[in-house]
Amino acid sequence: MKKLYKALKIVVFWILAVLLVCGAAHFVERKDSLNKYHDFMELSDQIDVLFLGSSHTLNGINPVQLYSEYGITSYNMGKSGGMLTESYWTLMNALDYCTPDCVVVDLWALDRDYQYVDVMNGTEAEDAIRNSVSLLHTNMDVWPLGRTKIAAVNDLIQDREIRKEFLWDFTLYHGRWSSLSQDDFQEAEERESNGYLLGAEPRRELFRYPNISQADDTAQTLPGETVSLTYLKKILSVCDERGIRVVLTFLPMTSSWDTDRQAVNTGAELAEERGIPFLNFLPHETQTLVDYYTDMSDETHLNVNGMRKVTSYIGGVLRDTCMLPDHRQDADYGAWQERVESWQSDEIERLCDDADLYAQLGAIQNINASAVIFFKGDSKALHDSLTRRFIRQMTGSDVIEEALAANGPYLLVRDASGRNGGGTVNYEFGGEAQPEDFDTLLGRTTYIGLHDFGAVYVNGDYENNLLDMEEHYNAEAQILILGQQGEVISSIYYDAGWKAEDESGF
Repeated sequence: MKKLYKALKIVVFWILAVLLVCGAAHFVERKDSLNKYHDFMELSDQIDVLFLGSSHTLNGINPVQLYSEYGITSYNMGKSGGMLTESYWTLMNALDYCTPDCVVVDLWALDRDYQYVDVMNGTEAEDAIRNSVSLLHTNMDVWPLGRTKIAAVNDLIQDREIRKEFLWDFTLYHGRWSSLSQDDFQEAEERESNGYLLGAEPRRELFRYPNISQADDTAQTLPGETVSLTYLKKILSVCDERGIRVVLTFLPMTSSWDTDRQAVNTGAELAEERGIPFLNFLPHETQTLVDYYTDMSDETHLNVNGMRKVTSYIGGVLRDTCMLPDHRQDADYGAWQERVESWQSDEIERLCDDADLYAQLGAIQNINASAVIFFKGDSKALHDSLTRRFIRQMTGSDVIEEALAANGPYLLVRDASGRNGGGTVNYEFGGEAQPEDFDTLLGRTTYIGLHDFGAVYVNGDYENNLLDMEEHYNAEAQILILGQQGEVISSIYYDAGWKAEDESGF
């Protein structure tokens, strides 16, 4: 009995020791990977589409918007600096949890001809190698140790010592004790993150003064089969074996190089051979979806304005080409609608607080908000070419240019409420005007526009001007954000201190 009791104590000791080490490993582990894939683990059995690629995908596709517009369920598996070798193993790990109807693969870096992220071309600086390995952790840490993860680590990492930190990451993170924060002790859904965006990471910066530089058009393809091309073919083979449809993309960039053009041509040839769609957004001469002046965060990444346009376009292709179902009326998909509501709530809050006029105009489009926008005559906002670009995108008309020619004022009442089953309706007036009363979601609306004065009255209430012509008389722009019933939920004024991005025009 004493021997049995001693043996039991030893067993209990080791069980407790293992539990303590596992618990410690969980707390000290970097949470990037857990945050990115938390919703994937929760919703994997309902995912129709996986998006694979680099940060171009990560910052370019919004799965929550995709569900909001089309009812298509998807997850953004994109990764900063991600190569097609990594996309292949991301797919293989994901397929242990789900079998999507479609996989969308972006072809950026198809020209890259190396396999190991800890070696790359063999000429990179040590800090570049460390960054490459660190970024891989974001895609790998979440997957439990198993056959697929072991194969992925062995295939992507050459150094055996570095492999160990992926297979048992406590060896890497055990020194994080001094930098732990409250987030490390919270569940994923409680941590500060964009978890409801289903893997996407929107960029909100506006790329100032983009230098649009596209490589000359060419018929040349890549001169040989790169490692990246080999792994793209492996992705296609796996999807073919499992009956998964594939769509290839090359997302927009303001600048491209000869190798990008060659990669596009190689991808187009491969797509034609396989009979699969290829969405090429690269050529500046034919790419009209994205406006490089309003939709980029830098020369190679979309911002939220571009993300909205590209997501909506790709959603239409997925719906029409892949015949994916619309789940919005299915009660079993309530979790997806919850993400939509979280996204919309966050965007509305941001919309009401944003102090940047360009971000404000972009956000009105991105969330499809109803608003009143007014520029006085001589307004810097009216004379700013970038502001007018945003307005033209919003309205699809040139009334803002007519207002500029008349030196103002300009009024836009944007009704996105969808009243009576309609779409977004814009009421625009450029130059001095006093049109007949018109119906908007505000009610019966009266507008008086003079060079240095504007008034918007509702339902015959001429005592209350919705535009502030007193305290904010000198404002360069006035924007009122409207609720679904026409109520003013936020009033934003860009006063005389506001500086236009480029008053001389592009």
